[in-house]
Amino acid sequence: MADSTSWVIVTDPGRFLGDLAQLKANGGGELILSSGTYAVNTDLTVDASIALNFMNGARLNITSGKSLTLNGRIEAGMTQIFAGDGLIKGKPQVKEFYPQWFGAVADGKADDTRGIQSAINTAASIGGTVVFPAAAYNAGTVSLKSGVKLAGEKGAVLQNASQGTDTIFSASGVSSFEVTGMEGKISFNLDSCTGFHIHQLRITGNTGNWIFSGCSNGMITHNQILNTNNVNERILYLSGCSYMLVEGNQIKNQLLFNNVPGNLNIGVNVSSSKYCRVVNNHIENCGGQGITFDTNIGITGDGRKCFSNLAAGNIVIGNGQEGITAFASSQFETFDITISGNICINNRYDGIELWGVRQCIVEGNSISAPAIKDYSFGAINMYASKDIIVDGNSIENVPTSGIAAVNGSNYPEPGCSNIIMTSNRIHNWNYQDMNPATNHDQNCGINLFGAEFTVVQGNLFLDTRPGRKYSIKAISVVSGHHHIQGNINPGNLPMDDHIEADMGWGGRQIAERIPMLRMSQLQGDVNNGNIQGIDSGSVWYNANTFALYFKGFEKTMLTPMIIDENSSSGFPSADYAPGFLQYQVQTGRLFFRGKPGNSNGKYAEVVLKDKFINLKRSTEVTKKPVEGDVYYDTVKKKPVYFDGTNWRDFSGNIVSVNP
Repeated sequence: MADSTSWVIVTDPGRFLGDLAQLKANGGGELILSSGTYAVNTDLTVDASIALNFMNGARLNITSGKSLTLNGRIEAGMTQIFAGDGLIKGKPQVKEFYPQWFGAVADGKADDTRGIQSAINTAASIGGTVVFPAAAYNAGTVSLKSGVKLAGEKGAVLQNASQGTDTIFSASGVSSFEVTGMEGKISFNLDSCTGFHIHQLRITGNTGNWIFSGCSNGMITHNQILNTNNVNERILYLSGCSYMLVEGNQIKNQLLFNNVPGNLNIGVNVSSSKYCRVVNNHIENCGGQGITFDTNIGITGDGRKCFSNLAAGNIVIGNGQEGITAFASSQFETFDITISGNICINNRYDGIELWGVRQCIVEGNSISAPAIKDYSFGAINMYASKDIIVDGNSIENVPTSGIAAVNGSNYPEPGCSNIIMTSNRIHNWNYQDMNPATNHDQNCGINLFGAEFTVVQGNLFLDTRPGRKYSIKAISVVSGHHHIQGNINPGNLPMDDHIEADMGWGGRQIAERIPMLRMSQLQGDVNNGNIQGIDSGSVWYNANTFALYFKGFEKTMLTPMIIDENSSSGFPSADYAPGFLQYQVQTGRLFFRGKPGNSNGKYAEVVLKDKFINLKRSTEVTKKPVEGDVYYDTVKKKPVYFDGTNWRDFSGNIVSVNP
């Protein structure tokens, strides 16, 4: 280490090299450079024992093609100390460089691009951080370098001298760099970069976007992009990236939808990328989607699919299309997307939408849109998608449907299939009480319009909106094989069960019409007051008449049934007219009212076997009986059943009947 008492003041630039050599010969010390320009016309090394102290106006001018190797300390104020096009290298005993040392004026008027770039180049060659003190820096395009950190102190503002243009940080094939703490109008254009961190920037009114192409292992965290003037491009765009983290950013515009048409200004677009996480961001009033996962149009083969990405914990509000979308350019190029724990409010179209994707999870999201009247299609919509889990979402006050699985054009498989919809809370869909005649989706809590092989189980359908003009439905089914079971529908909202549908799947009827106990617990779960769509062999509870009905196989005769909620004695607690069935909830027993008047033995217990109940007059039975068939014989005045060989009454006696 140089003796602090050894110092030399250089007053004549022509004596610089001689004074430097003399100080080194004396064991080192501090070389004080007075105001002036000191030419470095040959390769020069400043020994580690020597500290350079630059007085105001002192600078080293390094000739192009020559190098200055610095190994000692540097002491200087915020003025230019290096000039020329030569190279600075070595291992100086400093950790921070300043653009002002390389000619940046930072007055908001002069072009500081060259000074900033020279500071970055020097930091890249010798190691260190480029610090931007509080000031206004005018810069055009700046190239980032590997291993360099750019750190702005509070009040460090970057802008472009050309109006309507941003300062652009650009890089290709660069790694292990960092940009933090700056303000202003800044855009990024990075290609094939790795291991970088961009954080805590405050961007206001930028006109460009942040583009990351083919990048990996980068982090974009806790930045603010406010009131963008970018009205055409994506705001933050990951294209062909992998292992990227977009976390804690705020992308927010003052005007709803950024006052532009839909499909412009996507907040965060993860395109043809994999293993990327978009978490805990606040994205508000973008012209397009808040967050989009998609595959670039025209991409073919396996090279650039969009898969294994996550959107979690984001707040997306007031965006011009969907809140969060996963979109494929052709079938199954976008897959394995998890959308979890997000809050989607007042987005112009859907809260969450899937287009032609597969193997996705949509869980634990909260979606509402009470202020959107003219645009939104609903809360969660799926078009031409398959292998989807929609679980545990809270949907409230949305203009149209709650959850929909519908057909989508331009995909090899136009319909949805293999969809699991469980434990969702769907509250007040068609919140604006719009006419369902103009849009089939508006009145459905869950709409299976274009779906096949779905499981709809454990969902809560709740409507508390007062003064409705148009009725709404809990579930709408048009076609397909579906397992619908155990949904909670306190308001007896009807289910639109179209007769052309094939509802039987996996041995279970739609909405679990059998067993009847389910219908007793869930009043009005299916077909409240409407016989259409009831398939043969099923039991239907009509909440208007408080009766259960059974539909036979050969004919459409209905036998009324009564649910007995109170009796626990094993015998009906109330009396009904002959021909009625009475089912006891507490005992699980079924009784048939056969005899008229007050005669003894008017009720007989019906043994339920895993067969349909064929309660008809004997003259109407035409099929060959099978074990378990039951009918009411009008001659003997009692129900009988077939044990596989004989007809018996419910005392076990063989009877002679002619069904």
